[in-house]
Amino acid sequence: MAYNRLQTMLGNIEAIRLALSLGVEKRNAENAAEREILRKYAGFGGLKCILNDADSLLDAAKWSKSDIELFAPTVELRQLIHDYSKDDREFARYMDSLKTSVLTAFYTPSPVVDAISDALKANGIEVKRYLEPSAGQGVFVDSFLRNYPGAEAMAFEKDLITGKILDALHPSVSTRIEGFEKIESDFNGYFDVACSNIPFGDFAVPDPIYATSKEIAYRQSTKAIHNYFFLKALDSVHEGGLVAFITSQGVANAASPFVRMELMRRADLVGALRLPNNTFSDNAGTEAGSDLIILQKHTGKKALSADEEFFIQSIVDRDTKVPNNKFFAAYPQNVICTEAKVGTDPFGKPAIIYKHDGGVEGIAAAIRQALDESFRLRLNLELYNTQGIKPPTPDPIEPKPKPARPTQAKKISETPIMRQYTEMKKRHPDAILLFRVGDFYECMGEDAVKSSEILGITLTRRMNGKAGYIELAGFPHHALDTYLPKLVRAGQRVAICEQLEDPKQKQKEQEQFKPTEIITPQQPPEIKPKPEDAPVPNEDAKSDAKPEAVPAPQETTKEIETDGSPDYSNNPDPRLFAYNLFGELEPIGKPQRRHVQRTQQPKEDKPVEKKPKVEISPQVQSKFRQLTDKELEFYGSLNWDDNPPINGFYETMMSIAHRQLAEREAARQAAEQKEKDAAVGIEITRTEGYFIPKPKEASSNAPVQKEERDMSPRPFSEDIQFFHKNGSMVVDKGQVGFLSEVKKYGALFTPLALKSEQEKRAMLYITLSETYQQLYHYEAETHEESADLREHLNTYYDEFVDKYGHLNEKQNVKFILMDANGRDALALERGENGMFVKADIFDHPIAFAVDEVTSVDTPMEALSASLNKYGEVNLEYMGGLVDMEEDKLVESLEGHIYYNPLVENYEIADRFIAGNVVQKAEDIQAWIDREEERIKGFPGYDGIEPYIAMAQDSLKALQEATPRKITFDELDFNFGERWIPTGIYSAYMSHLYETQVTIAYSSSMDEYSAKESRGNMKIWEEFCVRGYYRTYDGMNLLKHALHNTVPDIKKSIGKDENGNDIKVPDSEAIQLANTKIDEIRNGFSEWLEAQSPEFKDRLVDLYNRKFNCFVRPKYDGSHQTFPDLNLKLLGDRYGFHSLYQSQKDCVWMLLQNGGGIADHEVGTGKTLIMCIAAHEMKRLGLAHKPMIIGLKANVAEIAMTYKTAYPNARVLFADEKSFKAENRVAFFNNIRNNDYDCVIMSHDQFGKIPQSPEMQREILQAELDTVEENLKVLKDQGKDISRGMLKGLIKRKENLTAKIATLQHQMDEKKDDMVDFKQMGIDHIFVDESHQFKNLMFNTRHDRVAGLGNSEGSQRALNLLYAIRTIQERTGKDLGATFLSGTTISNSLTELYLLFKYLRPKELERQEIRCFDAWAAIFAKKTTDYEFNVTNNIVAKERFRYFIKVPELAAFYNEITDYRTAEDVGVDRPMKNEILHNIPPTPQQEEFIQKLMEFAKSGDATILGRGPLSETEEKAKMLIATDYARKMALDMRMVNPSYEDDPNNKASHCAKMIAEYYHKYDAQRGTQFVFSDLGTYRPGEWNVYSEIKRKLIEDYGIPPHEIRFIQECKTERSRKAVIQAMNDGDVRVLFGSTSMLGTGVNAQKRAVCIHHLDTPWRPSDLTQRDGRAIRAGNEIAKLYADNKVDVIIYAVEKSLDSYKFNLLHCKATFIDQLKSGALGARTIDEGGMDEKSGMNFSEYMAILSGNTDLLEKAKLEKRIAALESERKSFNKGRGDAEFRLQTISHDIANNEAAIARMKEDAAKYEKVVKRDKEGNPGNALRIDGCQSSDEKVVGKYLQTLAQKTDTHGQYERIGEVYGFPICIISERTVVDGTEKVQNRFVVEGNYKYKFNNGYIAMSDTHAACMNFVNALEKIPGIIAQYEDRTAKMKADVPILEGIMAKKWGKEDELKQLKSDLAALDRKIQAEIAPKPEEADGVENKQTEGETIDAPTTDTKKSMVAEPFDIYRPLQPSTRPIRTFGLY
Repeated sequence: MAYNRLQTMLGNIEAIRLALSLGVEKRNAENAAEREILRKYAGFGGLKCILNDADSLLDAAKWSKSDIELFAPTVELRQLIHDYSKDDREFARYMDSLKTSVLTAFYTPSPVVDAISDALKANGIEVKRYLEPSAGQGVFVDSFLRNYPGAEAMAFEKDLITGKILDALHPSVSTRIEGFEKIESDFNGYFDVACSNIPFGDFAVPDPIYATSKEIAYRQSTKAIHNYFFLKALDSVHEGGLVAFITSQGVANAASPFVRMELMRRADLVGALRLPNNTFSDNAGTEAGSDLIILQKHTGKKALSADEEFFIQSIVDRDTKVPNNKFFAAYPQNVICTEAKVGTDPFGKPAIIYKHDGGVEGIAAAIRQALDESFRLRLNLELYNTQGIKPPTPDPIEPKPKPARPTQAKKISETPIMRQYTEMKKRHPDAILLFRVGDFYECMGEDAVKSSEILGITLTRRMNGKAGYIELAGFPHHALDTYLPKLVRAGQRVAICEQLEDPKQKQKEQEQFKPTEIITPQQPPEIKPKPEDAPVPNEDAKSDAKPEAVPAPQETTKEIETDGSPDYSNNPDPRLFAYNLFGELEPIGKPQRRHVQRTQQPKEDKPVEKKPKVEISPQVQSKFRQLTDKELEFYGSLNWDDNPPINGFYETMMSIAHRQLAEREAARQAAEQKEKDAAVGIEITRTEGYFIPKPKEASSNAPVQKEERDMSPRPFSEDIQFFHKNGSMVVDKGQVGFLSEVKKYGALFTPLALKSEQEKRAMLYITLSETYQQLYHYEAETHEESADLREHLNTYYDEFVDKYGHLNEKQNVKFILMDANGRDALALERGENGMFVKADIFDHPIAFAVDEVTSVDTPMEALSASLNKYGEVNLEYMGGLVDMEEDKLVESLEGHIYYNPLVENYEIADRFIAGNVVQKAEDIQAWIDREEERIKGFPGYDGIEPYIAMAQDSLKALQEATPRKITFDELDFNFGERWIPTGIYSAYMSHLYETQVTIAYSSSMDEYSAKESRGNMKIWEEFCVRGYYRTYDGMNLLKHALHNTVPDIKKSIGKDENGNDIKVPDSEAIQLANTKIDEIRNGFSEWLEAQSPEFKDRLVDLYNRKFNCFVRPKYDGSHQTFPDLNLKLLGDRYGFHSLYQSQKDCVWMLLQNGGGIADHEVGTGKTLIMCIAAHEMKRLGLAHKPMIIGLKANVAEIAMTYKTAYPNARVLFADEKSFKAENRVAFFNNIRNNDYDCVIMSHDQFGKIPQSPEMQREILQAELDTVEENLKVLKDQGKDISRGMLKGLIKRKENLTAKIATLQHQMDEKKDDMVDFKQMGIDHIFVDESHQFKNLMFNTRHDRVAGLGNSEGSQRALNLLYAIRTIQERTGKDLGATFLSGTTISNSLTELYLLFKYLRPKELERQEIRCFDAWAAIFAKKTTDYEFNVTNNIVAKERFRYFIKVPELAAFYNEITDYRTAEDVGVDRPMKNEILHNIPPTPQQEEFIQKLMEFAKSGDATILGRGPLSETEEKAKMLIATDYARKMALDMRMVNPSYEDDPNNKASHCAKMIAEYYHKYDAQRGTQFVFSDLGTYRPGEWNVYSEIKRKLIEDYGIPPHEIRFIQECKTERSRKAVIQAMNDGDVRVLFGSTSMLGTGVNAQKRAVCIHHLDTPWRPSDLTQRDGRAIRAGNEIAKLYADNKVDVIIYAVEKSLDSYKFNLLHCKATFIDQLKSGALGARTIDEGGMDEKSGMNFSEYMAILSGNTDLLEKAKLEKRIAALESERKSFNKGRGDAEFRLQTISHDIANNEAAIARMKEDAAKYEKVVKRDKEGNPGNALRIDGCQSSDEKVVGKYLQTLAQKTDTHGQYERIGEVYGFPICIISERTVVDGTEKVQNRFVVEGNYKYKFNNGYIAMSDTHAACMNFVNALEKIPGIIAQYEDRTAKMKADVPILEGIMAKKWGKEDELKQLKSDLAALDRKIQAEIAPKPEEADGVENKQTEGETIDAPTTDTKKSMVAEPFDIYRPLQPSTRPIRTFGLY
């Protein structure tokens, strides 16, 4: 049955209604009928219509023709869900969930699912636990429960509605209405089978555990949902378990094999089937390709099978470009189809379309057959059933082995290792033998089986010589302490044997083994043999007795009794046990024992349950010697919790040491008590009957009564503090221990068994650590100093150091690192001059700035100090600092401070006369007027008079600083600017549409909405575009005009083979829509022009107050003295003997603003500005802890400059060693705990600093909100939401959601204990070369606009945004950072928005700018350029090409910016002498140019000698063409290495020029830079760098060592060496690219020339290149080259070189003018070429032809074609209006005729009708066939007629009323599947009149009889409706006639353009016409530099220039004619 969308929709609605009602009733589906209804639910995968608006009937106009039948059901669906929702939020969640499912909800047909589950059942798979990770309504669950009725099932479904249906259908199933990522880790390895149809797409999955996993496969899987499902499902099934998923063909066909490799590494491939495309067509209405992939988990596999190798590989057919998987190519029987052909997938990519003509049933049967075969070949049933654990191989029953079958014993004895193992096993037959082999402990045979079951490790088999196989199980040696307790707890005795050496290298008789330990579970004491008994055990104790000894003098065996309670799984490596608790390394050799007789201690009856115990015989106890102090310290440090013994010997010594230490402690305490008693005169007398204990001496044999301490884990009794975390060392009830399971309200405390001295040390450390944490936290939160806590911290630290040494000493470090906060504590010391010293926190607060200024020298310094301490001018405080009276202080600061009455205080000039001075002046004027009015007429002195006078002076200063008012004529207005009140837009549109239009704006969503009071022909016709699928009326286009977007209109160009429409953009409709939108937008300016002067003034005032109100203060920093600056050292090292005035001014600006932008050209001293500003901020307290970040290549130089300028400053410089993984945490703590003057690091290192998770979450959440709003805005604009658009938005949403979930997980789990940026206390960041961070994320609706960059942004930029927002949040102000760069705007003015987003978020918000679109609406104009594509079709290309209101934009930028060029600063640097070196094309290039032009026209890449374009390349033809043209211009060998060298190519010209400069400045050792981003140096490959070097060496004799490539420098050291060699003149020529040589290279000392082999894309790149030589310190150019550096740009004629250079030059000029404010115009045109799209086709063709006239011709043709297309669209619209006018005229005539005839009927009725007194009509009804006049009888008769009559669709007379005949007609309808007949009654006159639509009342006979009179009574009302409708149509006639009379306004322009084109054609033809000399065969001699322009073909055939080769063969003696291109 074919997919029926309407039927599916209705079935879905019915199922949803039942599911929601069941939820309200709190019950499940209880009968078959209800379950059947629920099973009708088929999801919304094929019902994209639910995305459309369906809130009211008006929305139906927006629906396409194909979807309109679903409008009513969609309205019903929304209403249904709304009625059952608790609130609007829940309703939105339901709808969002359904809309998201549109992409993924394609349900699998039941027969297909049954085929899978039946195949599993038939092939022996028994399922007890089943997992469904993407259940839908449960078709897989149904099938599996049918085959496995008792199975436990768990199903996940993310969609809320679908989940409710699933839950109601399957009450016995554990249904989880959430994503699969929510499954708990407890279910890992739990399920037998996971089977589903999983979602597919690049959607991120919010699984923080996978996202933060150390395994790359897990991390990568969270980025694509299908990969995640496979890996998560494999984790969820047990070893041998099956995962069977239906997924997209993209999994198997993907070009990257990474995912398939990971799957094959973890599992065996059981089967893979390619399903036909029509599998889902009946069930879900989609024909997508899909695969069934079945995997069997096998984690221990060693190699891949051939099938799995095939499965990993994807292939692409060379001819069809169709991707495929090699497995299906090898096994075509696994492709389920009856027909296959090449076609395209739903995304238009080449694909094989598989069909199966058997329908779903036939597909299912074929699947079943293929699965049976796959299971037979590849299913490992044994692995499935045993879950990877195999039973032991039994020994043969016969004692004597048979010759044919060797016994197990023989197997084991045949390899050297097995001989060792067998010998040891004989000694310990009843114990599990752990046998050390290399780095593993191995178990073999039966022991291996037992171990694998107990420990859950993999059981394998290995070859044992020639005998066969033996079971094997093992684990790494360092995991012994994890697995050993588990074996003991399971009741197993364990023997551990260490292999001495490789048995292959030993003789049999010399085999030796390390001592073996025997570990047994604890047994009752009476069963254990007495130590003094003979070693032969009795019968009862046989199982626990030691085995009979084997003569082996090398072996000692010990019995250790334990219950297995110690679990030291956290111990990283047993080899570390040689260190004691305090980190002291002890020798691990055995000490010599001395047996000392001792008295046996009494033994308790009850067994010890909680701790392992070392049982030592009484003889040993009594005879053991007293340990030495060193032995006691070492063995006493061992314990079971954190430092367990490594073997039985150490365990015994641990027990003895603990006992002797306890005896010593008891003796010491008794002695102390005795001394105390003696001191206070206490006398102890012995009396009989009392036992008086005395201190026990070491030699005493009496037992010690030791108090038992509770060592079991217990709840922590103290409150949880902010610094407590898992692993924190704490004290609880006098015991030291660790915390675990730390939650908000409690934790688990585990005591540590420590010696007394250790415990004291630990307690003192804990007190010290907690005091530090409390001190730092208090001061960071309150910004108040805590003297008491600091005193305590010093006391505790001093005591600790006095007793135990420094924290960082060896004996303390390892102990302290056992604490989770240990690294923080170690950072309390820092190393200086080989000594440990206290961190700064011991002396003063380091979490905030401490004002220590007590006196200053000048009023200006007092002013700075006041701003620091109070944030304002405090004259009293300033007077105290400088010792001056207030009046004198104010007088001395005149011009620097002004009185501001609004704040009732003085303000500094740079703040007072800054910012929005217009608003400030108005407020102060209002204050003056108010105060003067108040004291007016007051006879005495009020006291306010002096303040009024000061305020008037301040007002005068503000008014003088106010910017010149911009007039109305100077302004450009964009329709849709957010600052213009919506009332103005409403008035304009009401005027334009001639009806009331209301426009509203939502700032939070940046969205306009509009509605009209009444529609008219202006909206429905004049401003309407009718597309193929939908109509865009005037209101719809109005929204697009407000948002500056264009609707994406589609049309159908036919049907595909499946009957679906082939949709393509309707370029004509789009262009018509764009024309009408432009008419709306452009008409706004004309309408404003027509308004009254008063209106214009108000609008202009509003603009000036909002934008033209900013003043940048004239920062004068000349008064600064910089007291700590060491100019002498700077002069000695760098030659800086004084500062530029520009440097002082810039520093002062940064100090006053708290940051900004230092936009200084290269070489103007930015580095020193940065260092001085950072230090001054620190000195003045304006910043507490500044940070400088710079390029890796520069950061060391920055640090050196800082230390030179301030030799006494405390600077923390992050070198490479500091940021190694093992040092990073300590370095971050160092930043946090110390008060450095500045912290300096590289950009890359800064990126590794963890940012505050809270700030990250806040910013990402804001971005997520914007993404969700954009989706709504797109819908509201009426765009057709394509699947691609929807998928893109959902993908971005899911990615952001996943990031937020990961951050939340990290915050909740406290996994990242590393110090983050917020905790470091950094409060200002200086960002050197800030343009490196310009790729910041932003959201925009202009997704089709070129040149905007990547809206996703980079992580590097995002990290910087996090940091700056952290600082801004702390200060509550903008800025908080300083950006330094000579190229802050590198390519486009759109980068300004990103600068403002970083630094001025609050100011942007004041201007109503909350996103990029709002900014662009004010300052940018979008152009839609209609260009030719390669097939001569016109395509639209949008870009923000024009920028308006540029002076105000520049003012906003300059308010926080100090812009200086080298000329402004007066830098003594050379001038730039720019030379354009033109190179004629070589013959090879000429030939290739022709090929390029042909390729650009045809798109046939084979012309260029390469393969055809791929599908992706097809979309970027012009970019490829542009790239080829660049390579061709550089060197033909860049295109194809087979080309030969040419003496006239660019490399040869460049080599010649280099050699000329080399020899010219040979005496001065002059140096040169050569730049090229193409053809960079690659060892072993041909490249342009090496080619030029070869020419320089071979042709010009330059020594090779003087020519270097920057790419050769792999380390920073080698890079510095080359730079130094350049400055010394040892290297004379240095090659490099922009990225590697353009920044961070100060090698200018001897530079005389720069060579640009190619032109970069951005103006900033060219500036950076030139700055390598044109900078201060260039001595050779100054002394020997007239202080100039030649900059040579090499341009091949008829290439893109010159064109690109000119574009860059123009763009750079605009940017410089904007920065300097020197613009002569208010609008900038940026041009239209970028690196991501290349050139447009027409310009490309014209430039390559070498004829500038052709370029002009191409532009004219393009404009003419665009205008003609626009005229065509206009005429089409006028034709539509003409048709509409004809239709309306016809309708008016028909209506007037109908009205006349209905009036006749009305008049006839009025003549004969009889009415009562109240005017009610009487009933003159007569019914044929009914003789009675009784109303009831007549009524029943009529009712009988209505029920039983069948007229077969004909009108039949049944009677009359007032002379009007009454007729009945029968109509057939289908109700509930049954055909029924319905009868209707009419009254006939000139028309047929009905009442109640012709149906009579069946329950009321009176109403039935009155039906006909009522019908006649309605005639006047019908007449009125017709008259009203006619009047409205007549009103529309003039509008339509106006449209008809309207002429296209650009006809004259088109005629003029055509005339210009004709003239240009004549000029071109005249220029290319043959000269008379040429006609006669005589050579036409030309002077050098003449140009021959290439001709064009017939312009009637093509509107694009098509040049041909005019070069003829020349005589060898003649000079070649050269053509010059555009330059």
